Amino acid sequence: MKRVLFVINPHSGKVRNKNIEKLASEVLNPNDFTVDFVYTRFAGHALELSRVGVEKGYDIIVAVGGDGTIHEVAQSVIHSQSALAVIPMGSGNGFAHFFGIPTTIKKAMQVIADGKELVIDSILCNDEYFVNVAGIGFDAQVGNIYDKSCADERGGLNYVKMVVEEYLHYPQQTGKFKINGEEVEKKFFMVTVANSNQWGLNAKVAPEADITDGKFELVLLKELPVIDAIPLAIRLFSNQFNHSRHVETYHLEEFTIENTIPRLLHLDGEPRMMTNDITFTIQPHSLKCIVPK
Repeated sequence: MKRVLFVINPHSGKVRNKNIEKLASEVLNPNDFTVDFVYTRFAGHALELSRVGVEKGYDIIVAVGGDGTIHEVAQSVIHSQSALAVIPMGSGNGFAHFFGIPTTIKKAMQVIADGKELVIDSILCNDEYFVNVAGIGFDAQVGNIYDKSCADERGGLNYVKMVVEEYLHYPQQTGKFKINGEEVEKKFFMVTVANSNQWGLNAKVAPEADITDGKFELVLLKELPVIDAIPLAIRLFSNQFNHSRHVETYHLEEFTIENTIPRLLHLDGEPRMMTNDITFTIQPHSLKCIVPK
């Protein structure tokens, strides 16, 4: 008998997630699972609720929401005996897409019922974990604006418009990096630290990422001339991003960027303003996940 705790963000998926409790009772056999439900009320609440779930010994903690909800729940589940499961309700759902977890509730629920347990890596950024991707530069700027936007401004053409507007005036940055023990100064448009291979919607920024190999992918987009923007976007959705002449990729266990100015960062899409050096360290085989067989 497995104990399952659903941590539900009621603002993700809106009407759809009202069916969670009903579908759980239909899909999860009561002879095999005991199920409880808790609902978040404020930012950071999913972290608190999942931490209590881990302390109470739940076998599976289910994050029901977008990448932000998954990010919070993972903070508690990493380095614990509990496993993380996901019912994706966000707009990008990068972590779920990577594993092939369906975006329909019933099918995602079925993964909890008959999926397998996989032990994956996570990444520690200073003192905060993340499980999918982190970024400095352009993607962090876009993520920050998206995070501050209201629901009506998200998705579809509005998102594309926001990306284009930011791209047209976003400046190239300079950073001092420590890579494989060597200190180098580089100019960059965007830096991505990837555990999985994508931001979401199968936009694969790190096509060769392996989430169980004890290393992460550092993807450095040096510059992005207007003439190359569309070809690079095509590469992003065709598993060829790392083959662009504008991209450098490193396979690392640790990476540091010196910070002499406040620098915007995102962790699984969650924006952070960093004022000190930023160090990323792989956490090998630190998180149990329920994924499709």
